[in-house]
This record gives sequence, structure tokens and C-alpha cells, in this order.
Amino acid sequence: MRILHISHGGLPDPRIEKTALTMKKEGHELVFIGGRPVVYQNLDAFERTYHVPTGNDLQVAFDPRIKRHWLDKIEEVKPDVIHAHNIIVAHFLLSTDYPVVYDDHEYWSKQAFKYGLRKLPRGLSSRPLMLLIPKWEAHVLRKYPVITTNENTAREHRRRSKWVGVTRNVPTLAQVEGLPEDNPRNGLVYVGSDFSLPTFFPHRDMTGLTRFLKFDIVAGLRHRDMMLALSKYSIGLTPWLPHPWHPYSDANRNYEYLHAGLQVVVNKLIKQSFADDVYVHAFDRYETLQETIDNIPETPPAEIMAHARREYIWENQENVIKTAYTYA
Repeated sequence: MRILHISHGGLPDPRIEKTALTMKKEGHELVFIGGRPVVYQNLDAFERTYHVPTGNDLQVAFDPRIKRHWLDKIEEVKPDVIHAHNIIVAHFLLSTDYPVVYDDHEYWSKQAFKYGLRKLPRGLSSRPLMLLIPKWEAHVLRKYPVITTNENTAREHRRRSKWVGVTRNVPTLAQVEGLPEDNPRNGLVYVGSDFSLPTFFPHRDMTGLTRFLKFDIVAGLRHRDMMLALSKYSIGLTPWLPHPWHPYSDANRNYEYLHAGLQVVVNKLIKQSFADDVYVHAFDRYETLQETIDNIPETPPAEIMAHARREYIWENQENVIKTAYTYA
């Protein structure tokens, strides 16, 4: 079977690549079309890749040539099934008869329009797209089986979709094998380039954090190098101030911390997704964050890593992806 993955973004993309690799291991042919260039592949999942620009916001909303270019390239690939990532390009398929699985990474309508988290340009050029995305999403959910990252999102999508499955943003076994377990560890770390930005995103707001806590930052590394860098620390931070979007989020970094043998500190809304996990700890506010960290019991990294291998590994949820294709 030839499976085509489409996305308005490019590669690398951890979720797209892991999803494709799941079916490649079953002997299927994997092809990718992206709205942005393919820089490299982390997992070497795709045999062929193509770049078809999506244009600007107004073109996505109203220019039929953009849609035509995408459909022409899709027709050239001749897929047996299409795995569509996010709404920007998924809506191009609504007028076609291709079997489709919709992969909703971000719950776009809620993230963009209820909570205002998408950095869409302001002004008349972006307004049509902002109004159309919820409409497109409703049609896509009704027509296609859906995979998403979070049970709260899945619960809402099930009101409209014929089938919804959840695959969390956890790593594959190959991505976490061979990491050091017994090396010396010390200190706190945050993964991400947020502190190099002019302002924080609303759902990743850490204003005032550095007044209360000292920590290192790891950013800009390939996945393996990042995991090796994390293995020098004892505690991983996701210290975002609470935001109503967080119950719908599923940040990769929390799983990566655990797989590297770190205990994890998050806010109470994010902790809901790790309710029974004794290695994930919630803080109330920055003023008491240091106290939360001081009260974390010392645990051998090997114990945390073994826990992560049992609970948070991609291979444990591959059947969700395979089942989704039976509903396409």
C-alpha cells in the first residue's frame, strides 16, 4: 500500500516521521508532500518527498491554484490512502474521494480561535483564514477517522467523528536506546528556545521564572544529541504558567525528560495528563517552585527510565495508527 503523508509544514517533524515509520515497518511505501522544504529526516521514514508551497493566508483561503497544485501532485503520487496532518492542507481533500486519516496535532480551532495561540498575522489578509479553519475542521472531523495527541481533545472530537484514536507524543524505542543510566547527574534543565524570543507565547509563559530559579537550557540540537545532553541533569522543567490550553496539550519534552532519567516538574493543569505518575511533580506558583523541587525524592535514573520504557513508548500505541487506516 502506498501511503501519502501531507502537511503544511516540512521535515523534520517527529510526529509525522514516527507515524510514517510505523507503517513502513509493515512493508508499505511512504511518500511525503510538505508546504515547507524538507531539510532532513530524523527517522528515514519516507522513500520520496516533495515540496508544494501553500502560499500566504489569503491564498490558502481563496486561491484555487494552491489547491489545484496540491491535488495535481497528490494525483501524481497515486496514493492508496492519505494521512493528512493538520487542517491547512487536510481541507484540500474534502472535495476528493481519497481514503483519508486526519491527524490533528494541535486542535487548531480551539488553539487558534478560543485561546488565540496561533501567531497568525493581524489584518484583513488573515481574517478569512481565521474564519474558515473552524468550518474546515468541522467538515474534516465528520468525514474522516481522526488521530490526536490527547484524550481531552479526543473526547471533544468524538462528538463529530466516526472514529477517534489517541497517540501521545512519545519517542520510539530506537530514539531512547543506549542512553547512559549511571553517569553523574546534577541540576535543572529546560528544553526549548523560548528564552531567545522577544516575548513568550501565551501558553508557554515563563515571565518572572528566572527570579526564583536557576537552570540550564538545551536547545537547537538533533534528537539524539539532545537526549544525551539531558542525561547529565536530574530534573527537567516544563515551568509554564497555567493556561486553559494546557489540558489539551501534549508536549514532547516531558516524555523526553523521563526517558533520559529525569524527574519532571510541571504546572497542575499539565499534571492532569500524568495523574498517576510519581516522577512528574506539580507546582502551584513560582514563589513555591523551589520548595516543590527540594521535596522531590532522589530516585535512580535507571528506575525512571525503565518506567518510561513501560509507559511512554511509541511502539505501545502503533495499533491505534493501524486501526485508523481500517476506517479510512
